[in-house]
Amino acid sequence: MNKRNLPEKSIRTAFRRLAILIGVGLAFWVSPASASPARDLVEKFHDNLIAVMKKADSISIEQRFEILDPAVRRTFNMPEMIRIASGSVWRTGVDGDKSAAVAAFTKMSVSTYASRFDGFSGQRFETVSETPGPKNSVVVRTRIHRPGDTPVKLTYILRQYSGQWRAFDVIVAGGISELALRHSEYRAILKKGGLGALAAILNKKSDQILGR
Repeated sequence: MNKRNLPEKSIRTAFRRLAILIGVGLAFWVSPASASPARDLVEKFHDNLIAVMKKADSISIEQRFEILDPAVRRTFNMPEMIRIASGSVWRTGVDGDKSAAVAAFTKMSVSTYASRFDGFSGQRFETVSETPGPKNSVVVRTRIHRPGDTPVKLTYILRQYSGQWRAFDVIVAGGISELALRHSEYRAILKKGGLGALAAILNKKSDQILGR
């Protein structure tokens, strides 16, 4: 039977079905150029970590710090993180102490990454999923595979700030929020000496990690 013998309604139905199939296919196809910017940010950060780990035997912790510093700043919203970790003390702090706390918190974060990622033995990162989170955030679930050991889950919580995606918390294995840990750790310091005291302590700890 040729097309002219088909009922017009059947032809329209066939075309509608074809259009639906094409639409479904396009909905599930995402070109590399249009990949999620939040996921892309996390994966680039992981690439930076692996690159540093592979060089760790031939460079110092200070050099790892210098390499990772811009990567950490690109990936995380440090002012937002220390603001949340500081709780109500942030609202009453003066601008100078806030700036000092942001700088010290950033230095401490980079120092910690430089210290922890100090060697390579075949580790690799895997992005598991990306899902919407509360208040316009995005949740990117990943894990790091370690030869001969159990993978470690790392979940990044990201949000757009002035049009740029940045992470503002990391949930480590066991569902532990880095920000919650920092808030608990800093609470007594902030209560006693405020943001200025916290900045001084964080700078001292960073220098100890870096061997300065």
